[in-house]
Amino acid sequence: MNRFINFYLLSYSVGSLKREKYKNIFVFLVMSLLVALLASTFFLSNAMKSEYNTLIDTYPDIVLQNQKAGVNSTIASSIADKVLLLDGVQNSEARVYGSYYFNRADRKLNIVGINMFAPSLSPFINILMKKYSLDDGQMLVSRGAKALLSKYYYKEYFNFVKSDGSLKKMQIVGTFQENNKLPQPNTLVMLKSDARKIFDYKEGEARDIAIDVANADEVAFIARKIEQLYPSMKVILKEDLRVKYENIYNLRSGFFLTIFIIAFFTFFIIIYDKLSGLNSEKRREIGVLKAIGWRVGDVLNAKLYEGAILSLSAYLTGIFLAFVYVYLLDAPLLKNIFLNNYNLLKNYTINFSVDYETLALLFFLSVPIYIAATVIPSWKIATLDADEVMR
Repeated sequence: MNRFINFYLLSYSVGSLKREKYKNIFVFLVMSLLVALLASTFFLSNAMKSEYNTLIDTYPDIVLQNQKAGVNSTIASSIADKVLLLDGVQNSEARVYGSYYFNRADRKLNIVGINMFAPSLSPFINILMKKYSLDDGQMLVSRGAKALLSKYYYKEYFNFVKSDGSLKKMQIVGTFQENNKLPQPNTLVMLKSDARKIFDYKEGEARDIAIDVANADEVAFIARKIEQLYPSMKVILKEDLRVKYENIYNLRSGFFLTIFIIAFFTFFIIIYDKLSGLNSEKRREIGVLKAIGWRVGDVLNAKLYEGAILSLSAYLTGIFLAFVYVYLLDAPLLKNIFLNNYNLLKNYTINFSVDYETLALLFFLSVPIYIAATVIPSWKIATLDADEVMR
């Protein structure tokens, strides 16, 4: 270890930092906050990108919607059976779901209808169906919905107001934890027959048709065949949804870019100040060190230790703060930039992961640059004669 680290020079560097402690504390705080800010945005950005792709991967390959005068309308459930006859279609499902406005709470409840005797195209719904059994007039509620309904004294049941003003009473028979694969908050799961009554659908009507294709390379081809069979209907591909939400996400990435530019502009102001030259006191210090026998290498090593101690400690502190902010505190305020009405990840909880690329990027953009900005001016002075420096 002594071959690589000269502890006498290290001790001198620590003492040099202490002699200008207020200036160095300021630089340390600024660097730590800049690294923390950039690391937080990168951690959140990468985590949400990954979650978007994971979530959309669970979506059906094709969704068929009926439209009247350009407005979404109900679709006949029997179309799901007709589409299933097409070569290459692996599965199809007539889905009954939608939002119910709970006016007392001024919130929306998201209803998902299921068929207990047929598998769903949603993996999360299939897991629920294995755990619970539902009859007419019964529903499962997410924990978020349970807390909301209990606040208004609906602990065992809830009365839905139908379009004709009559009530539809639904018993609460179970509670489940909301999951990123079921992204809407305040979710209620019930039989499709009950959901149709609440939405005033006729028997045999659905919200849309979800279609899975056996061969991913044939999705576009089968979509065209469906368009030819039902030219008045709208065909939506999974990849279309991916592009749509990536575009929404990219609009918000401009915010990250703005933060990145501001942070590094501030950082390079510090670097410019370091590179603009040493003050007279520092120049005199190097002159004294050379006068008492220090070599150029000794001076540079001392300054290297000095820059490394400050920048590396600021980097590690910033990364630690970013981990706490993003993964322990769930990135308050910053996370809300993405969670608007069009966002898929409404109840998204950031999963812990180590983003090595971000760690490496921030390291090489901060620590080596600051060390170089510390060593280079010292090298320019250290190569001069001691008497010339003292003058």
